Amino acid sequence: MKSLFILFPIIMPFVLATLLNILKFKNKKNRNIYIACCVIFNFILTVYIMHSDIDMKLEILKINEFINICLKIDKLGVLFSLLASSLWIFTTFYSMEYMEHEKNEKRFFTFFILTLGVTIGIAFSANLITLYVFYEMLTLVTFPLVIHSESEDAFKSGKKYLIYSFGGATFVLLGMILLYNINPDLSFTAGGILNGSVAGNEKMILVIYILMFLGFGVKAAVVPFHSWLPAAMVAPTPVSSLLHAVAVVKSGVFSIIRVSYFIFGAEVMRSVDAHIYASIFVVITILMGSFLAIHHDNLKKRLAYSTISQLGYIILGVLMLNENALIGGILHLVNHALIKIVLFFCAGAIYTKKHIKNISDMKGIGKEMPITMWCFSIACISLIGIPPTNGFVSKWYLALGGLNANKIMFPIILLFSAFLTSIYLLPIIVTAFFEKNYNTEIQNNDPGIRMLFPIVSITILVVLLGIFPNVVVDFVHKIVVELI
Repeated sequence: MKSLFILFPIIMPFVLATLLNILKFKNKKNRNIYIACCVIFNFILTVYIMHSDIDMKLEILKINEFINICLKIDKLGVLFSLLASSLWIFTTFYSMEYMEHEKNEKRFFTFFILTLGVTIGIAFSANLITLYVFYEMLTLVTFPLVIHSESEDAFKSGKKYLIYSFGGATFVLLGMILLYNINPDLSFTAGGILNGSVAGNEKMILVIYILMFLGFGVKAAVVPFHSWLPAAMVAPTPVSSLLHAVAVVKSGVFSIIRVSYFIFGAEVMRSVDAHIYASIFVVITILMGSFLAIHHDNLKKRLAYSTISQLGYIILGVLMLNENALIGGILHLVNHALIKIVLFFCAGAIYTKKHIKNISDMKGIGKEMPITMWCFSIACISLIGIPPTNGFVSKWYLALGGLNANKIMFPIILLFSAFLTSIYLLPIIVTAFFEKNYNTEIQNNDPGIRMLFPIVSITILVVLLGIFPNVVVDFVHKIVVELI
């Protein structure tokens, strides 16, 4: 009976989202209180389950070894679920103020809550088929968020999002079928499940890994399957924050970690050179994302291409197959989520208060929105990798991992990409604080407390996790020692 608790953080958002559409609220304030209680309650459920039994397992439906819907809690799943459910709370309060300027608020919050349940389902999946089911569900529940504005551009972006996502899922499904013929047990096991199945199947295992890597890599915006992400910037900023910081892209990266270390394992990947072939895509992703970011004046699109590059950092850490690199990769999964959600929150605040979308129009905005732009600047510094911020810590471990792997080229690529990151982020700060706008009077235009509180709180966390990184590093180390 105790194992049934695993279901609650997944099912409750579906129940609560349904009630949101059934209940009649007197006003928006009551509705917002209900929504806030939903996400906070789900966070408390997740924390309770984590403290009750970290190896809890629940089998929901089993027809055979392939069709086996099963949930299990392990340390990696706990980390991802806590990251998602905690950032969802901040995004909820931010959205309450932001969405006042948008239409169809109830529909937005319905799918917003549903996406939380699906994301927790991805975190708690015990095998490949369960992960695949929730992965497909994630596409379906986030699609209405992408097309929320119902504009022509939104529908075009939504169509592209569906095509890319379902195309990637097809790759994953094909890989799963081929893998099932080699090993019928697709359960996630630390260190992998294929150690006794490699002999004579080396080429097939390589093909299967590349299929799954590219399939899950679509949501992780791996080049050449990245273009859906910048296109999805037509969505409201809270959606962009979820897409880039937590739900979609991080689910793609999380799935790559699952496949790499819980299905194949480091030894098998080395034996078939899977990490070498996949690294080619990742290096191109890191560099291309940075180069493309430089050329965009639209703030959200520049941040979108930045996300593509930064996700490459995480995946590179996964593919270097050593302890420091994997610590750096998982750390950057967490740190990038915090950094990027601040950047998008600030971009949304600028648009809400000043209706500015382009960087060239941000002259002097640092004096009009000082708190917002100071938080934006700190997040930029962290994304570049300058101490004492959390971005420096994860990139330090990634560089150490490259040296441990005797791949001096990887630290060089990381440093070069950091240089490119400074090229496309620092001019935004210079424009905001040091260029004058002679057409407007200086007055405080920082957003209201519901938007400002999440921005400031997460920015403080970005700095604190740079000064006191061991809070997260120690937990990540416990995950990694079981895998390498």
